[in-house]
Amino acid sequence: MVLLGAAAGMALGMLSVRSIETSLYQVKPNGPAMLALPSFAIVAAAILAAGPAVIHAIRIDPVIMLRSE
Repeated sequence: MVLLGAAAGMALGMLSVRSIETSLYQVKPNGPAMLALPSFAIVAAAILAAGPAVIHAIRIDPVIMLRSE
């Protein structure tokens, strides 16, 4: 499911190249920097969003958790 969303996002991004080209001066919309920066921002946001849940899960003792259920 995630791969489908990523593929759709990349396809729509590549299709929007014309509008980006007309909006930005001397910027190549399909250049590596223009593709890497949004990807990095999305990965960083996902890591920041998942961070507190991961830290909480690491601190829980598995034996205590299993006994509580």
